[in-house]
Amino acid sequence: MSGTKKERIPLIGLPGMTHEGKLAMISQFLGFGMDAYDMGLVIILAPVLTHVFVPPSKAGLAWQYVMILLTYSITMAARPFGSAFFGHYADKFGRRRIFLITMAGVGIVTGVTAFLPTYAEIGIWAWVLFALMRFLMGFIFGGEYAVGHTFAMELCPKDIRGRVGGIIQSGFPFGYMLNAFVFAAFSAVMSEEAMIAVGWRYVFLTGLIPVFIALVIRRMLPESPMYKLAKEKGELEKHPFLSLFKPPTLWTFLIILVFMSGLFIRDYTVYSYIPDILTLKGHGFDYTTYSLIYGFSLFITVLGYIFYGWLSDYIGRRKLTILWNIYILIIGIPAYYLLYTAALSHTIGLALLATIIVCSLKFTWGMLPAWLAENFPTKRRSSGVGFGYSGGVFVGAWYSIYTWWVHSIPQIQAIEGEVQWLSPAIVGIIGAVMCIIAILFVPERKG
Repeated sequence: MSGTKKERIPLIGLPGMTHEGKLAMISQFLGFGMDAYDMGLVIILAPVLTHVFVPPSKAGLAWQYVMILLTYSITMAARPFGSAFFGHYADKFGRRRIFLITMAGVGIVTGVTAFLPTYAEIGIWAWVLFALMRFLMGFIFGGEYAVGHTFAMELCPKDIRGRVGGIIQSGFPFGYMLNAFVFAAFSAVMSEEAMIAVGWRYVFLTGLIPVFIALVIRRMLPESPMYKLAKEKGELEKHPFLSLFKPPTLWTFLIILVFMSGLFIRDYTVYSYIPDILTLKGHGFDYTTYSLIYGFSLFITVLGYIFYGWLSDYIGRRKLTILWNIYILIIGIPAYYLLYTAALSHTIGLALLATIIVCSLKFTWGMLPAWLAENFPTKRRSSGVGFGYSGGVFVGAWYSIYTWWVHSIPQIQAIEGEVQWLSPAIVGIIGAVMCIIAILFVPERKG
């Protein structure tokens, strides 16, 4: 018998990963987890923050909630600028020093946010300052993704990029899960009035803990060997960010931009509206119960991201993602209705099932670090991964506005009333269609 068989990849473990590679994976898991922890605080604290930063409105609680979600959108809209800036310099001067800077910046903005004045103290300027902090955080986290994810993928064996990327990406739902449990703990020991008065400040300050741990780990890591090799060979570009806009890279970048736009539209309608649906603006589950339900569902999402990334190593990122988005087209509206029904009836078991199903709509993210890194060469990888990922928010960040437009349609409003459950489902389905169309034009580059 002639020829050799390709060695089978072990189903479990991280075969071929070096000690530095594992540290890089842990570091970026924490970094991306902090990204979600910070952003998730805005969502999970939204019922509290409407009283802290937003003025009363004749439009009711729905509009006040949108005002808080708008700051979430501002955070997302700032990310591409941070990705372009930090990704460009990471491709020019190296990954290590830049991702130390980004994580330190996260810590600074987190601390400042916890000490902001309220609407009762300085009026509408309180919301303006809060929105400014959200913009700065988005700018910094845009760079965090561009550099940290690239660094981790460059230290990872090609045959297990999917599973490693899934572990890293699972840091995002882990961060959401963590802030759900932290919020549950604070709301269990503090009254609603105390949370509005001072509790929200303590919750934000807890974000400094993972920042410190990530900084300690990152100081122990060396520079990316792939970057060092590209530098030794003289392959680095003078303007790596601008090279994204030159053919044939431009075509790849534009397809990824459409895909990421759909992904952000699709998936942030999940994270952003689950709290509002579960609480039903005071008529559903109480803060503690809803945050525990939400936290459990996010734990399932952590496992789902890892599973999705692992599975993409075997059957391919492209095929798996097409199939998963078709599943979303089928299950989207029923899943949100089930969630709404559970909150309306105060049925915890049904709510757990519904939130697990809704969160399964997000599993596609598990393959993203590997898929993005495989579409760009080392010399422009940080720029491509970062801006390709974050560029999707130019369209996707305004999901709350799209959802409000859909909600404003008389027929939709008649069905869902004041609580938006059908409108985010419809917007999410539109995002899934965008993902399918885009990925059809990208060849499989697994490995």
